[in-house]
Amino acid sequence: MLELMQKLGYKPRFAVWELTLRCNLNCRHCGSRAGKARDDELTHDEALRVCRELAELGCERLTLSGGEPLLRHDWADIARTLVELGVHTSMISNGSLWSEEIGRTMKAVGLCGLGISVDGFRDTHDHQRRRPGHWDQVVKTIRDAAAMGIYVTAVTTVTRRNLGELAELRDCMGELGASFHQFQFATPTGNMADHRDLMLKPEDVLTAVPLIARLCTDHKKPTVHSTHNIGYFGEPEDLLRKSDVVVPFWTGCTAGMSAIGIESNGNVKGCLSLPSELNGQDEFVEGNLRKASLREIWDRPGAFAYNREFTVESLGGFCRSCDYAEVCRGGCTWSCHANHGFVRDNPYCYHRQLTLCQLRASSAPPKTKSTG
Repeated sequence: MLELMQKLGYKPRFAVWELTLRCNLNCRHCGSRAGKARDDELTHDEALRVCRELAELGCERLTLSGGEPLLRHDWADIARTLVELGVHTSMISNGSLWSEEIGRTMKAVGLCGLGISVDGFRDTHDHQRRRPGHWDQVVKTIRDAAAMGIYVTAVTTVTRRNLGELAELRDCMGELGASFHQFQFATPTGNMADHRDLMLKPEDVLTAVPLIARLCTDHKKPTVHSTHNIGYFGEPEDLLRKSDVVVPFWTGCTAGMSAIGIESNGNVKGCLSLPSELNGQDEFVEGNLRKASLREIWDRPGAFAYNREFTVESLGGFCRSCDYAEVCRGGCTWSCHANHGFVRDNPYCYHRQLTLCQLRASSAPPKTKSTG
């Protein structure tokens, strides 16, 4: 599979851009520990140059992220520029700054969608966001945005606290008018590393993955999508990947292959979720857009080596001996790194947990009948 990708060539078709690290919330699961803006965030002119470089390099779809992107004063100029350059542009927000005026601006600049973070029903959501009353703000934002004709995606980070709410939460989002619902597993980075009690246990994927796969395939609204840290292989796999346009199964991490992440100070990574200097790590930073063009960073020999130069020897534990090793490459790089550092050994793999469960069952001593 990697050889095929190398022959086809790498292009950053999908991008996530952190417009600012500034945020008005302090959520328990925030991987970037957002709050205060970086001291060296890109200027207005620099950001517009990055828009042009993204388009020139073939970016097709981009999500404006944060922090809270609406806190950057020129977000509309950046969004308008991207759209005019032919990049399908959306935004993900915490929903607390919504107003009718902002909605009109989103439509005027041509945003193709708005993602709103929803972490469960009221008690669960407000606990995760650490702000009483935030659930009510989010409900209003989704309802109002959808009523204005904006395609809304509810984005839910799955934790032990909200796992039992997912099906009903999806129905609720549909009633509010959301078009899509995206699920992603919480990962122990940033603030979530301080709240590991909220994390799913690895064996919980045996419940969570089939549930999300079922939600992906029924015909209710909103349409459900799973992100790249959910799966891999086993019976639910083709259901999870039904929206993939090439093949309906996981083909490995796309960071630095067809995806790219840009931090608000111009640092470039294969995926915005991967750690960087803010977390005391810079191994995933491939360059900075003040020092080199995006094309120079993307095409640099040796760039994104963890994916582009992958070998099975970089896997560890169960992943290295797995039949799907060469195709899967350990699943999501972010999840692997968060749990085991640079040794790719993904404990949240569905195939792994199912195999281990079956092995435990086959080695269990037989039950003896009671003689009464």
